[in-house]
Amino acid sequence: MASLASRVPAPGARRVVPRARANGRRAARASAADTERLGPRDASTRPEVSFREPASSYASREHLPTPLASTTEAGTRDPAKLTRASSRRALLAAAAVAPVASAAGAALATGPGAAPADPRSYFQDVPTLFAPLYGEDSRETRLREIVPGEVYALEQNLALGPLETPLRCVVVKLKDGTCWVHAPVAPTREFFELAESLGKVAHVVVPTYALEHKIFAKAALERWPSAKLWVAPGQFSFPVDVPLATVFGREPDGVLGVLGGDATGTDGRDGAMGLGASKNASRPPWLDEIACDVLRCGRFAIAGKDVTLYESVFLHVRSKTLIVTDCVAYVPRAVPELQTPSKLLLVGKRSTDDATPPDTFENRLNGWKKMALLVTYFFPEHEELVKPGLVEWSDGWEDNFDALAERLLVPPVVRATLFNQDPKRVRAFVDRVCASWEFDKVVPAHWAAPVAAGPTEFARAFQFLENPAIDAFPEGDMKRGLKPIADAVARRE
Repeated sequence: MASLASRVPAPGARRVVPRARANGRRAARASAADTERLGPRDASTRPEVSFREPASSYASREHLPTPLASTTEAGTRDPAKLTRASSRRALLAAAAVAPVASAAGAALATGPGAAPADPRSYFQDVPTLFAPLYGEDSRETRLREIVPGEVYALEQNLALGPLETPLRCVVVKLKDGTCWVHAPVAPTREFFELAESLGKVAHVVVPTYALEHKIFAKAALERWPSAKLWVAPGQFSFPVDVPLATVFGREPDGVLGVLGGDATGTDGRDGAMGLGASKNASRPPWLDEIACDVLRCGRFAIAGKDVTLYESVFLHVRSKTLIVTDCVAYVPRAVPELQTPSKLLLVGKRSTDDATPPDTFENRLNGWKKMALLVTYFFPEHEELVKPGLVEWSDGWEDNFDALAERLLVPPVVRATLFNQDPKRVRAFVDRVCASWEFDKVVPAHWAAPVAAGPTEFARAFQFLENPAIDAFPEGDMKRGLKPIADAVARRE
């Protein structure tokens, strides 16, 4: 994926993304033979929680080997252009408001152009805070089989400058053989073809308000025009209000939630959706296979408007799989396989003045740990701005990573800015999920998945609701980035 700090290939690097303004909805016209020249990302490390990769995955084909030092185009760009400390902090400051920003500029249309030759390329026609901001980019997609024949994950990376985090779309195969697609990712030909290899897409679900989980729904619906669109309440645009028909390309077929309500959340109510149509905002036909509960996460003051935010969570009953977006996550110790090696080495440096270290397992792992701290806290305790242009990591950062990793938790940004607003409402949601649903694995939209966890582990992640001192994150990590944001924009109930 392209970084925000550099859009220029390194000298001698072959450009694989054409200048044509082409989105994934036209990608099917490109020649499949072009797949042969793709360069792979590194796969020398595996996720902490492993699962099967179907034979249909692009990444498993023999023409895509995975050597230790392999990189994509994004990895070959000049790393020196990513090392400016002031630029990185500016990017992270912008990213801090990303969880509460939404599809501004969604009315923009993609202009005419030839389909991209690279099945991993696409054109992002809505301005965002993550790469590529606006324009062309390339993302690899990996297909994972979570439950054989029933539940799958399509994974890409979400990038902000040198920082990358896994982003996941979940596909459930319904009893009638059609597919239910949760939070489509970047609309590349590779993504579409992998999804279609599982069956005909009949339903597209936008589970929350967050931009990265809904921005690509419009392109997915253009690719799959017969699919039904189901959205969580609380949809909004910022800084300009635009109709939902513009954001998604058409009106939603239904709004998730109970007791009426609309997609803007004006009257939407959180709670478990039942099978009785009279109690539901909409009655999806898949509700007897995939249960749904809607959580009212919290409220924000955005551009003078009081906005209520929701997240919909789902249970695939037969496979006992809990599907969530942002409410819980699991940060692995092992480096995810889609991470770009050059970015890991860059972020892993002790000082921005240091030379890029040798490409070793240890240096990649250090880069991953620091990247996880930066993505999680924005301004972690041990990343010190010594002077303009110079950042150094002080001792103790590994202990802070250890406090974060390898456990099911509510991400600090969600906990600090949303769930702390109304602990009783969130507790009621947790109690509903744990009392009513039987599950043995959780699949979040970020970081690692699937996570071996049931109701007990899920409830444990929310212990802080009763006492904020329980399971607290390091104070030094929280105070520089997340606490000021929460104090500035969160609305207390």
